[in-house]
Amino acid sequence: MRQILIFINAHVSLSKQNRVVVLAMHSEGQCHHLYESDNSSNDSTSDPIQNDVSGKILKALSELDADSTPPRKQKNVTTTTPLACALSMSMCYANRVDMCSGKNTSTRVVVIQGSGDFAGQYVPVMNAIFSAQRSEIPIDSCILGNESDSAFLQQAAHITGGLYYKVSALSELTQSLMQMSSADVGLRKMLQVPNQRGVDFRASCFCHKAPLETGFVCSVCLSIYCKECKRCQTCEAEFDA
Repeated sequence: MRQILIFINAHVSLSKQNRVVVLAMHSEGQCHHLYESDNSSNDSTSDPIQNDVSGKILKALSELDADSTPPRKQKNVTTTTPLACALSMSMCYANRVDMCSGKNTSTRVVVIQGSGDFAGQYVPVMNAIFSAQRSEIPIDSCILGNESDSAFLQQAAHITGGLYYKVSALSELTQSLMQMSSADVGLRKMLQVPNQRGVDFRASCFCHKAPLETGFVCSVCLSIYCKECKRCQTCEAEFDA
């Protein structure tokens, strides 16, 4: 978290016009709003920590941790994050900023994720990605660790024109964020950024949550299955033989 806060403070300090919104993807399937930059330069408050960006974010995290209930200890439980919810909230914020300013801003999204993909979010995640593509909002994807790639975020970076990169050591996170995601789209054309290779475009089935090369798609809700079925598990539409 210290590495991320350094990057956020650096981004805000580069220009008075720079703004930032921080969202937290909770492991219980919830997405929380932690911080949003204020256009007003005069912020008079009795608490000195409120005048600092890092202080506000850390205070919001501490309140979130205090309100959350400790989960039960279970074995072999996969941690999932609401990536679709976070991307949707980001698109809503970008749309609100454009409507208030009356012009298209150079908004971009930076996703820092350390958990794997959840196949059940495939459709909402892809909807959010296509919304970002239509709004010309690049999505940068920073993956913590080098165990596995994120097929969702690979497609997000490829479709929206963003960057996809992995950070194996946490000590290199600030340098990677500053080098990759600090420059806007216009400046990136003059920089030598790494090309994304080997994008996994496979979809995941809704029944076994496994990536597929060939599958069966529901004609009503576009749910994907690895085997032929008589009824859709999502919308309960019946299929003819």
